Amino acid sequence: MKPKLLLIYDYFYPAYKAGGPVQSLVNMARSLQNFYDISVITGASDLNDSAMLKGITPDAWNKVKLPGSEQSVAVWYASPGKLQKSKLRELFAAIKPSIIYINGMFSLDFVVRPLQAAGHTKTVVCPRGMLQQGALQGKRLKKQVYLAAVKLAGVFRNTSWHATNQEEKGDIQKQFGANARISVAENIPKPPLQYVKTSNKSAGKLRLIYLSLISEKKNLLQAIELVAASGKKVTLDIYGPVKDKAYWDACEQKINSAPGNIRYHGDVIPELVQSKFEEHDALILLTKGENFGHALYECFSAGRPVITSFYTPWNDLEKKQAGWNVDINESAQIRKTLEHVRDMNSEDFNAYCNNAHALASSYFQRSGDVNVYRSMFRAD
Repeated sequence: MKPKLLLIYDYFYPAYKAGGPVQSLVNMARSLQNFYDISVITGASDLNDSAMLKGITPDAWNKVKLPGSEQSVAVWYASPGKLQKSKLRELFAAIKPSIIYINGMFSLDFVVRPLQAAGHTKTVVCPRGMLQQGALQGKRLKKQVYLAAVKLAGVFRNTSWHATNQEEKGDIQKQFGANARISVAENIPKPPLQYVKTSNKSAGKLRLIYLSLISEKKNLLQAIELVAASGKKVTLDIYGPVKDKAYWDACEQKINSAPGNIRYHGDVIPELVQSKFEEHDALILLTKGENFGHALYECFSAGRPVITSFYTPWNDLEKKQAGWNVDINESAQIRKTLEHVRDMNSEDFNAYCNNAHALASSYFQRSGDVNVYRSMFRAD
């Protein structure tokens, strides 16, 4: 009989608007289905949506087939206010999980209460970059108060931790001590496209895409300002859900004053992300901090280079001829980079496309060892 693995996060498939953490969890669940009997407790709505997810029955168990899998997972989609500690205990008693895996950090319903209700069941928490310095700057005071309160209450006292890289291990130790029990296991991403579609980029033109959540952390506003100043030879297509309405309002004002070279197209479902990258020359994501950067990886996996900051795991890109890392505090440098990429011919640019795909393929092969996860979930 397979051990029972219970996953808990605010959002799960078919939700997608919360971005990378959802994709990380879905990819992990799909990869581990042959080894674990997987159940999920999640919310019944997507990020910033009041409507229930389509095709689900709230406050009940649903059989859900994940994209790319023929096996079902059992998913409990909790409607707002229904996930009290008593309900969690009831669900835990019914599932009898061997391991409870909690995705995220700053949630009463999906982090604090599950940890309080877990009893002696082994729990593993993955912050998914939420303890990164850049991530802690948004709503800083609220997060400081939250962290102080959960430490005082001992909420994470018996927790094991999943860090997706060495930097995140350091972030966890900074908050919860050098003796915290931490396993390091890289994100399991979706496979790269089998073939790289040749780019038809021409010298003197550049078709950029932004595909990510729209929030201050992702720094879309700076990208808009730089592209607007670059003239009509550089275009920017924006895709992604709005997480921060006030921030998006500021972005829209800049778009409206641009010379018609910037457009917003709304959301993209995860299954179409790689094909959207194929339609463009490069991704621009001047992020203030990424734990992994699913958008970056998926752009590489579609055979397209990226223009991004140094605040991601994807550095030395120009040396690898797979993209360009820029200093987001130096707008003049970024403008020069955009001009350089704009003026590249198709032959030189396609070399970057091929190297981007090779970078993603190398990461996918390295991260595909599910035994690292099985070791992390082994009972203490």
